[in-house]
Amino acid sequence: MDVSKELVRGCLLYDFKVGLSAAVTSRRICQAFGDSAVNELRTGRSQALNDKALQAAIENSSKTCGELARQFITSSETVRLHPHRLGKTYRLNKWVPHTLLEVHKQQRAALFIVAFSPP
Repeated sequence: MDVSKELVRGCLLYDFKVGLSAAVTSRRICQAFGDSAVNELRTGRSQALNDKALQAAIENSSKTCGELARQFITSSETVRLHPHRLGKTYRLNKWVPHTLLEVHKQQRAALFIVAFSPP
């Protein structure tokens, strides 16, 4: 169903004036007009970023989020969030795998036992 933006905005304004939350309003509009009615209204900067190119840039250099953002012509927040989806985290000025290796898990367990064992 093709719904005009003005109609959806009117529904949003009405629900706001009544005191309904954004989540409830979104559900009501989707029930009445379909999922596309709300999704078409979303604006802002696109979050599209080539994950393979970003991962290659991360693994081949030690660039900061700002430098990577300038390289990919996007916001630094977008660059900061994408590696987390790829399983990486930023530590000590370097992107590292987010998951722990088995050796690291064993080291943590051994330290825990030493730290919390009765004297």
